[in-house]
Amino acid sequence: MVILKRILIIILKIFSIICIIALFLSYASAYISPDKYKFWIIAFFGLLYPIILLANIILSIIWLILRKWMLAYHLFAIFIGWYFMTAQFQYSGKKYDSNFKEDYIKIISYNVRNFGLYNYNKKDWSYNTKHRDSIFHFLSIQNADIICFQEFVNVNNKLFKTVDTLVSFLKTSHIHAEYSVTTIKNNSFGLATLSTYPIISGGKITFPGNTNNFCMYSDILYKKDTIRIYNLHFESIHLSKEDYKFAEELSKEINLLNNEKIEHHSKQIFSRIKEGFIARAGQVDIIVKHILQSPYPVILCGDFNDTPCSYTYHKIAKLLKDAFVESGSGLGTTYAGIFPSFRIDYIMYSNNFKSLGFTTFRVKYS
Repeated sequence: MVILKRILIIILKIFSIICIIALFLSYASAYISPDKYKFWIIAFFGLLYPIILLANIILSIIWLILRKWMLAYHLFAIFIGWYFMTAQFQYSGKKYDSNFKEDYIKIISYNVRNFGLYNYNKKDWSYNTKHRDSIFHFLSIQNADIICFQEFVNVNNKLFKTVDTLVSFLKTSHIHAEYSVTTIKNNSFGLATLSTYPIISGGKITFPGNTNNFCMYSDILYKKDTIRIYNLHFESIHLSKEDYKFAEELSKEINLLNNEKIEHHSKQIFSRIKEGFIARAGQVDIIVKHILQSPYPVILCGDFNDTPCSYTYHKIAKLLKDAFVESGSGLGTTYAGIFPSFRIDYIMYSNNFKSLGFTTFRVKYS
């Protein structure tokens, strides 16, 4: 019995060492560019940070119960990464007070996934506007001063108007939109920034390679000051419908999947995630250079497609404050798909501003 206990302790120690090393590698992923040499491997540790952190916390509890010194190593590894923990979870945010005396601008960043454009009714092939109308209703209630849309679409069809409809009921009547794709039906896909205040200039920042992702900036006249609003969408993972279906099947019916199918889709998903890491590393370097040259205070909204424990996030977080970290609460998760623990959407800003009342709304309209 004593020998068995010693063996179990040794196995537990080995597992602890592996988890501690993995935790430090997840921290390293924020500082090492995935497009350098073979360092994209480290980026996967950053992606898995919440799981690795949880494993270290559970092991800490086990070592506490066993009253072993291994507990100290886990605690050291966990708390040295406090910066990453606060980017994932906040205890209590700075709430907006209606008696707030200073100037207040309400901003929304929203990946609307084309307003559900392709969720059409197959019986009569008319557009199903359920998702679009749900998003419109949500926006009308929020009454924001500035709205940044990712995966925006301007539809040339009277049954599915977007731009004209938004202008008709929102106070954000000034629109700056940039597109990367226009179909033969004249449906344009890209980014759009809507503002209550005049948009006096702006531009588009393209990324190298064969990608539809890009960034745009809009210079907004607020009273006597000019504010630069960046609206961006970094490289997507580009998972196919088959990949999503496989992930759902894997989580529910793993025993019904054959090994060949598991291997094929696993390699495919792994490859696409890897390519995304590498592409975003180059894209974020371009944006950082542009921000450093901005003559105006900056507010940045966007879908990063990357977590707070990533090179992409860290590069921008060195320049700008994170609204969730400054005034959010609870878990900061924003992704509503098959990986529900991820925070990939952000609002960040220069030191000229302060953040109050950051909120992630748990709605699944897009």
